[in-house]
Amino acid sequence: MPSTSSPPLPSTQSSLPPPQTFDIIPPLHTLLSRLLPNPLDPNAQPSLSPKDLATEAAAIKIKIQLARSTVEMLPDVDRTVEEQMEEMRELEERIWKLEKVRKDIVEAAKKG
Repeated sequence: MPSTSSPPLPSTQSSLPPPQTFDIIPPLHTLLSRLLPNPLDPNAQPSLSPKDLATEAAAIKIKIQLARSTVEMLPDVDRTVEEQMEEMRELEERIWKLEKVRKDIVEAAKKG
């Protein structure tokens, strides 16, 4: 059931972090490709010993931790799916009511 007071509409400006915050695939690919070097690629980075993997992966781990903490700071990330679905139902009902009012105004203008 919708609440009696209408919730404020979401802001149109995005407060999302930049996409680079979550871009871990290229550095991860580079790191993994160093484990299995391609002798046919003259531009390939030097081969990486498996024992050096943890050290080399540290920067990627830090980037993942930063991305995780960034996501945790986003608004409403702690809300359950059920809470989000309920809000969606309320907003859909609000849209339906506003659309009905708009149609009523159009009909009144046609008659008037």
